[in-house]
Amino acid sequence: MTTPFTYPDPRDPQQRQVDSLGSRAQSAALTDSGMNPHATINERIDDIRRDRLATAGLVPDDSPILFDAWPDSRSPAGQPDMGIRILVARGEMLLRVAAPGAPGPEEAAGPGGDADTGEGPTPWREAQNQLLGRGYRRVGPETPVAAPLLRYVTARTPTQLLEDLNDIRAATGAEIDLNYVVTAGHVVKADDYPRGTAARREWVPCDPPAREVTVAVIDTGINSDSRTDGWLTGIPETAANRDPLDVFPVTVQNGQVVPGDGLLDPSAGHGSFVAGIIQQVAPAATVRVYRAVDTEGMGTVYDVANAMTQAARDGADVINASLGVSTVDNQAPVAFTTAMATIRNERPGVVIVASAGNMGLDAPMYPAAMEEVTGVAALNPDGMTRAIWSNHGDWVDCSSVGVGITSTFVEGYEPHTENGAVVTEYFGPNSWALWSGTSFSAPQIAGMVAQLCQQNDVDPPVALGQLLNGRPTLPGCGYLVPILPGT
Repeated sequence: MTTPFTYPDPRDPQQRQVDSLGSRAQSAALTDSGMNPHATINERIDDIRRDRLATAGLVPDDSPILFDAWPDSRSPAGQPDMGIRILVARGEMLLRVAAPGAPGPEEAAGPGGDADTGEGPTPWREAQNQLLGRGYRRVGPETPVAAPLLRYVTARTPTQLLEDLNDIRAATGAEIDLNYVVTAGHVVKADDYPRGTAARREWVPCDPPAREVTVAVIDTGINSDSRTDGWLTGIPETAANRDPLDVFPVTVQNGQVVPGDGLLDPSAGHGSFVAGIIQQVAPAATVRVYRAVDTEGMGTVYDVANAMTQAARDGADVINASLGVSTVDNQAPVAFTTAMATIRNERPGVVIVASAGNMGLDAPMYPAAMEEVTGVAALNPDGMTRAIWSNHGDWVDCSSVGVGITSTFVEGYEPHTENGAVVTEYFGPNSWALWSGTSFSAPQIAGMVAQLCQQNDVDPPVALGQLLNGRPTLPGCGYLVPILPGT
């Protein structure tokens, strides 16, 4: 299949052949098989959870997310392990409150603004009273950061949290939910780590566009320290959105807290890679990166919802979220429905794009499965068939190539496994990498929407319609939109 938007491959046949070995290994790592297909992932999650518990209290200013898995117990003996798909922030609950601003003592409006008469307690206040009565305490800022949400925490197992959630919802009608943990990848990354590649695109400075378009990347942050080739260097980088690359494990050595081990963490450079994809597709667009996920690929729906809301308030025309979460009830988390309602009210023309996930399932992933979001699955390099590990379903809007994508990466040492042995690969200055996942399909769609906005001088929703109009479709994958070449 051909498309006028397919970008040429900068590699020669020999370079592509070398890269194909890496992309096959990545796809194999993302593809579950055997009686206990998720055993490696489950073990990795357990290791990460133990490491984070060990760091509790060591990093008070930016403490790593502590989480539990749902359900509490694993599959019965003798049955295949279906794996861990749902992670929740330890003991945390979220409550949607009145917007805008923080709830005040005289405030009578309810969370949705139309559910209360102005007399008596509002649903969210009743819910807050019940939370406090059950031993929860409010944490974080007293004024909602961006999305009108407040956080509460207590010592509860996931099962107990769910019982509290159902009781309080039934009693008050408030919009209350678990603080789910979103991930950038295969719940956590398996061995589908980035690999080195000879692929390089020359950065060509663009003339000022006739139409300014801003793409916001909600991800691990940005790190362009070692770049002198023009890529990424125009993207604002501050302490708030900088990708630290090497944080875990956090240890105490000679009485000092020491982050990292000299190796890139599993999702380090993820945001830089995604930003590079957008720059390849839409070089004249303005890219802003918001850090909402850590270097192990984990964040919370609270953090992501706030980042998306803030990005819209900062003027984003397109928002890319290469991350996702499954929920206990297969419904969108309240944090995301709150963010979408806020964005729709304040900037109704924003196009939001999200990755469908890499579990090979048809169960919805959020925010990709939301009506307000364009959910993107992954295609094989032929641009016509679904990557076996890509999530799919009627909630997916479109698909782009996600196997063996090349983009900008960061400097550091990256370990991966080859033939059972751990191999450490060095990525130097101005490095590019090869990576696979729906995380890298979504930004191609986001970038092309931005490109069409500028090329045709249209608003983002119109550009999205132009991009998808007339495309062939595939069941479970929506419209087929190959843009960058895969491997």
